[in-house]
Amino acid sequence: MAYVYTCGGCGRQYTVYEEGEYICDCGTRYRYPAVMESKARYAEVGPVLMDSSSHSFKRARHSRRSFHHRHVGAAECPMAKASLLCAILSIPFFGILAPPALIFGFAARLMIANPRYRYTGDGMAVAGIIVATLSLAAWSVWFISLF
Repeated sequence: MAYVYTCGGCGRQYTVYEEGEYICDCGTRYRYPAVMESKARYAEVGPVLMDSSSHSFKRARHSRRSFHHRHVGAAECPMAKASLLCAILSIPFFGILAPPALIFGFAARLMIANPRYRYTGDGMAVAGIIVATLSLAAWSVWFISLF
């Protein structure tokens, strides 16, 4: 029996054909069909929502290996790349690009932390923030020393 499931976390609709545990892209886990409370038989009702710990709509597999699912098929965050690029370019250009690098870096960290976006590149974002902060501080000290 096929069942069309609308995820409560993201609103996407999926068609489920066989019983088991499933995981949506947003991380919401559910079991289809739902287990009746008093008996070990399956009821003809919709799925029961479970915890949200993974990030792809597929049949949940129980394995002993533990790895972070976000990095499977994930792309690097473009804002993290922009943060690092602006931070590096702020060194020769008198720190003018340091504020955009800081903004891009913090925005990238927020996007990477959000499970809805499947981005990697937290190290690039942190490096952009650090280099931009150092560049801004160095150019500020140099500019103040002129007076």
